[in-house]
Amino acid sequence: MRIPPKPKRGKRSPFYWWRRWKSHQYLPVRKGLLARIQNGDFEYPELFDWAKYELKYKQDELDEFVKNYQGNGDPKTDTLYRDIERRYQKRYNKLFEDACEVEHRHLTGLTEALVKEFKVSKEKIKTIMETFGGATEDLYIYVDKIKYTI
Repeated sequence: MRIPPKPKRGKRSPFYWWRRWKSHQYLPVRKGLLARIQNGDFEYPELFDWAKYELKYKQDELDEFVKNYQGNGDPKTDTLYRDIERRYQKRYNKLFEDACEVEHRHLTGLTEALVKEFKVSKEKIKTIMETFGGATEDLYIYVDKIKYTI
């Protein structure tokens, strides 16, 4: 996996301080389900990748700290070393928590939207989603084809 360089600090929001990149722009509900699927509104969130990047950035900064350490003794016992670890771990935890929440919202939102669009029971849609192996757009087309037989 190629890890992008750490972005420079831009505008800082007090509500999403742990995010370094721009979030996905969702389409409004009135655009229709297929357009929202094609926009990627129900795809796997990038936040999981961002959390992995944070671990790499943490390791890079820790290696740099150890390389340039001026004090006596082991640099890994220094409070600055632990502060670096704590700062990156906090951002990682927030990103991962956010990613789990967004993924859950995507899956439940997709289920609800498919139920509403095709007038099929939620349990049947969930069963199809558990066994289906294709992309989200392919799932939409598949449910559209079999909506009268399920």
